[in-house]
Amino acid sequence: MSPSSDEDRSADVPDSGGEDAMRFFSRTCRSVVTAVLAAGALALTAACGSAAAPAAAGGSVADPNEGGGPAWQAVVDAANKEGQVVLYSNSDGVNAEFEAAWAKAYPGIELVVSKYASGELTTKLDAEKGGGVAGADVITVSTKPWLEANLNVLVASTGPALGKYWGDSSYVYGDGKYVLAAATPLGAGINTEQLAKLGNPPVTTYKDLLAPQLKGALGIVPGTGAPAAEQWWFYAAKEMGGDPAVGQLADLQPRLYTVPATLATDLASGEVAVGAYNIKGTIDALAAKGAPVEFVTLEPVISTPVTAAVVGWAKNPNAAQVFQNWLLSPAGQIALNGSGSLLTPLDLAALGEVPTTMRSIPAGATVVDGVLTPEQKTWVTDLWNAKMRLG
Repeated sequence: MSPSSDEDRSADVPDSGGEDAMRFFSRTCRSVVTAVLAAGALALTAACGSAAAPAAAGGSVADPNEGGGPAWQAVVDAANKEGQVVLYSNSDGVNAEFEAAWAKAYPGIELVVSKYASGELTTKLDAEKGGGVAGADVITVSTKPWLEANLNVLVASTGPALGKYWGDSSYVYGDGKYVLAAATPLGAGINTEQLAKLGNPPVTTYKDLLAPQLKGALGIVPGTGAPAAEQWWFYAAKEMGGDPAVGQLADLQPRLYTVPATLATDLASGEVAVGAYNIKGTIDALAAKGAPVEFVTLEPVISTPVTAAVVGWAKNPNAAQVFQNWLLSPAGQIALNGSGSLLTPLDLAALGEVPTTMRSIPAGATVVDGVLTPEQKTWVTDLWNAKMRLG
């Protein structure tokens, strides 16, 4: 069927097992340390953003600025004078709760958030970087090629959190110019009412997406022209049974969507019974509003990256550094990843008290990077696009 229309969004990674050779930026994720039991929301306060009082039950008590010394305190003071930091993001984890957590930590620095789809975001950044136009101060993006191509206009984090919590991490790149701050696990969404009408075929594994009962009732985001999304299907197809599975999937005549958000909307309304891929946070939000939908985590987890960086043309360079430092600290990691919709790259034990819902990137998980290998390019062109009739 024809793709659903979505003029404002790109098919690229939202706004995101495989073989060992293609872990995020070519690495295998570390084993997870069991979380320290805790509950509740972040309650970190700092009158001027220079110190943190003990948090309420369940929140992180770690001061993001701890260990920074006088030089870092001067940056924090200058950031408060700037009074604002502008974040461009394509991550669902940057939401009202995230913004509230920042406001508690730094009430004197307004966080201004602009949300974009991945392709739109990098296009906007390209327009800003060479024109002296005030725009972003900090960014969270999901496209490694753009980051690598623009290292010269990114600024390394200078705050204490990078060395304190990420010193031995393989998720820090370009000498601290960009850091994997989270991973967005992608899985399946199901409409429980529609699935019941089909006899409740199980949807717990990638192979279950090939159930014959799903013919005409399956929606997918094929990721046309979006390398990270195409990588997701490359790995998913391996879990479904290899190259023959692509033909089996096409035989189900899935409804095609340009972005997960549109698929989730149709899933909630019953237009389709099962959707892949979907984002946990999006499905959970629809379920909270009464939609008969659930998110299914497919194992092994295949995720897309949420990568944070400070841009060199920032109008508020000190506030940008303070934000990046906070994001890399336990307080920022809890704000971004505490709900469990996104995964933290750090071991939970290193973060102190965390919500019971918070999860690390599991061992064996794949975090795609949007850099297609020659093998993947051939697979997309000769198999995926051909079988799915994607141009």
